[in-house]
Amino acid sequence: MHFFALSLPHPKHVEIWALDAYTLLSFLGVASYAVVQIRWGQLLQNKNSPVLFLAPGIYGWLLIASVMTLLYLQSPFYMILVVLGVGTLMILNGQTADEQFGLTRMPFFKVALWSLLVCGAVIFVETPLSDGVEWIMNAIHVPHPEQQSVETFRGLSEPGPIFGFMFQAVLLSPLIEEIFFRGFLLTFLKRYMSALGAILLSAGVFAFAHANLDSAIPLWFLGIVLGVAYQHTGSLLLPIGIHACWNFCTAIALLMEKGGG
Repeated sequence: MHFFALSLPHPKHVEIWALDAYTLLSFLGVASYAVVQIRWGQLLQNKNSPVLFLAPGIYGWLLIASVMTLLYLQSPFYMILVVLGVGTLMILNGQTADEQFGLTRMPFFKVALWSLLVCGAVIFVETPLSDGVEWIMNAIHVPHPEQQSVETFRGLSEPGPIFGFMFQAVLLSPLIEEIFFRGFLLTFLKRYMSALGAILLSAGVFAFAHANLDSAIPLWFLGIVLGVAYQHTGSLLLPIGIHACWNFCTAIALLMEKGGG
């Protein structure tokens, strides 16, 4: 499997008050900031919002269809296609990566800080959301197996494969997926609809691209958060950081569960 799970597992027999405090304080902090930005009308419409790709429509839709097909087939070649496709598009438009993705719009310290805060806030929401989805699935007797990537990770026992899997999950996958889903798809869709509509739709595509019914709604919520983060700051580094933190927390939770806490 070439994707790491983004639905946070619930480790058994693990109660960490510091983690609970972290998620609660993160949620309160991010929620307070969001309320202020909404009051000022600057959460979705911001001068730092991402630059719009000026790609011909056919090229853009063809790239989307090709990447989604490779994702559905679970082929790692989607990563190569994303890099080549988006890179070619920037060359055609005469744009640098910094111009398109705002790589210097936020200092590294702020990216790291807000990645941790937003990740904690998302965990605070995702935990009851995931439990609610699982309860509904059980109530209506709909099969909802774990993502295969979770099962694969559970089966790893040697340090080498575990670290290799984590490298892909925490570094490589967030980078490539954010370049495509937020850096390209979100900005491309904004040519045809409002920023909010593009965030919702790109998040939905992101969720269902992981081909797991149980995690579709939680992943949709995560995708919305990632889209808002990119739209608000204009820096792709923030959604990459949030995505990486989320995958890292997932991996740590699975490792703790594997080791009995």
